[in-house]
Amino acid sequence: MKATIVAKAGFVMFLLLSLSMQVSAQQKDSLQETKIDTNYIEDYSEWLTTRLYLLYQNANFSVNTNEVENIVFQPNTNIKIGIAGFYKWFGLGLSITNPFYQFDESTYGKTKSIDLRINAFGRAVAAELFIQNFKGFYIQNVRPANSKYYTLPNMNLFSLGAYGYWIYNSKKFSLRAAFLQNERQVRSAGSFMVRPGFSFYEVSSDTGIIPGELRSKYHLANDEVVAGGRFFSFSLAPGYAYTLVFLKHAYISAAAFPGVAWLTYTYDAKGRSYSREDFVFQLGLRFATGFNSKKWYIGGAIIAGLNDLNTSWSNSSFFYDVSQFRIWGGVRFDVFRKKKKNNL
Repeated sequence: MKATIVAKAGFVMFLLLSLSMQVSAQQKDSLQETKIDTNYIEDYSEWLTTRLYLLYQNANFSVNTNEVENIVFQPNTNIKIGIAGFYKWFGLGLSITNPFYQFDESTYGKTKSIDLRINAFGRAVAAELFIQNFKGFYIQNVRPANSKYYTLPNMNLFSLGAYGYWIYNSKKFSLRAAFLQNERQVRSAGSFMVRPGFSFYEVSSDTGIIPGELRSKYHLANDEVVAGGRFFSFSLAPGYAYTLVFLKHAYISAAAFPGVAWLTYTYDAKGRSYSREDFVFQLGLRFATGFNSKKWYIGGAIIAGLNDLNTSWSNSSFFYDVSQFRIWGGVRFDVFRKKKKNNL
């Protein structure tokens, strides 16, 4: 089942990426043909934009039942160090585990994680693609008597998805300027957007996602001993983004995408499975701030997605939150434009 869903998701990712590439190619990245207003946007897409960054990514998963309120599962993730480069619409980044500080695995357990992302940002159309896998969690807010944490080394959370962005006021508003920095927002501006997307995620554990000690303590019934769940959704979210420019080169940018998603999900409990289709509320949030000059820039961003999933059995609910926190600093190099001039 997972292989089929991954194949379908990969196909949708390919379509979104191809669409973004096609629009970007049609724009040809010239100021005249893309019809950007140079009073609002300064274009550096022909430059090589490079950055160093710190990344903290979290996958918070919580469960509520009649007997146990708000059990929060947390991976033992760490701050990563990365390097990235952007040219025209394409960006590529690589991050590694921070060698200077590690969270205590004897206390929080060990988490293995994979995070693959592709960003293809055209000026009017953008796409984000991701695949994530976390193995190894601990329970953040409920502790045993010895004051350490419950750990679930075999608990696995797999997710993938893609989101597209249709930017209506791309003539005056730049999403690239806020999050990629290969453009600069010269004057304050905003834009309405539409964000279609899909996502799939699966949580599983061989022994159940609630430890045996907690099941005994709260006298949980067999149908509440959840071994895993699978969620697949298509969403559509209108939204609005605005960038405030002040002190000439400083900026604050924020975007919100409230929308609805059609969701199909299945839970596996001891001896039984539960399936349902439903419409649910989803909310995507973006925030960025920094200083963006012609040759160098610094800044940071928060990207969050909130999903509240209420089930029809045992009055249980699942809440899934994937958040990213980035801090970066970078410089731009005019190497490609200089090379073109030398070849003339």
